[in-house]
Amino acid sequence: MESPQRICVAEMKPLHWDAINPFTGKPFTFDDPNLRWGDPAYYLEPGDPGFVPYDTPAPVRPKKAGKPFRRKLKPTDKNPNQPTRKMSTFQYNVAPNSNGGFTTRPVLGTAADTTALLAAIGASAGVEPAQAEAVLRAFFAKVLACAGGCEWSPNFLDLVTFRPTSGGSKPLPDDFHSAEDIKAGAAIAFLATVIDGWRAGLTLESLGEVGKVTPEIETVIRQSDLAVDKYTAGGMIQVRGDHLKFDPADATQGVFFQPSTGPAVRATDYAAIQPQSVIVLVPAGLTGPLTVKVATYINGSVRSDTYTNQLTTP
Repeated sequence: MESPQRICVAEMKPLHWDAINPFTGKPFTFDDPNLRWGDPAYYLEPGDPGFVPYDTPAPVRPKKAGKPFRRKLKPTDKNPNQPTRKMSTFQYNVAPNSNGGFTTRPVLGTAADTTALLAAIGASAGVEPAQAEAVLRAFFAKVLACAGGCEWSPNFLDLVTFRPTSGGSKPLPDDFHSAEDIKAGAAIAFLATVIDGWRAGLTLESLGEVGKVTPEIETVIRQSDLAVDKYTAGGMIQVRGDHLKFDPADATQGVFFQPSTGPAVRATDYAAIQPQSVIVLVPAGLTGPLTVKVATYINGSVRSDTYTNQLTTP
């Protein structure tokens, strides 16, 4: 029997041909009236238009109550007087991986308030919030200055590493003439030992499996200069991610741009539409910061994802 290796169920979970139909308790058959072939393929559930009831009821499995995984905090030394660090709860969802199997996604909480954050930092360091802000600004300015001279640190205060970065893409070796051409930048990252210690102090809590596959926007790149999170009205951008393929003829699907004020504007001109990349022309007349959303039709419904970063002009 020639057909795709997998079909996606109504919740878009990967399903092998030898899998059991949850509504009959028996293997799926090619002539099952509830199978729908396409990209992706799926099967209907009770309540879906066109669903044909089965004669054999599905076996009922009792649901197990999810419990958060908890790990005791390990002391960093043998000193019994050492203060105990406050454990944090790291919440996450389990979701299907486009390459097979499953992955996890952090559940984002409330965005940190700058004023409250500076106050907490100042209190921890024993200084005023204004002093904490001044020191932090001086630190980041110095890191950029060091990167500008190609200075770097493999271990700063046993906490972070920082270094200059570059990239860019040109047809010829002699085509790089500016810092923008080489995409000069600076990167700061926590040391692996710091991350290991941080992980040891976390309590993990799974909020369950995310059953539906939705489009995922990972990054947006302006095509004229490969600048990230930038756009030019009337110019092309590339939206990268997963599950991005849609029908441009359907007005409910596509790439939408939301200005700071006014209604969202749907793009109508696309150069390429692929599952992991969409190249789209930004509608003319748009100005100011833009929020990007991609809407796709998956398993009987239109699902969308909004990019977390706003696009800006130079």
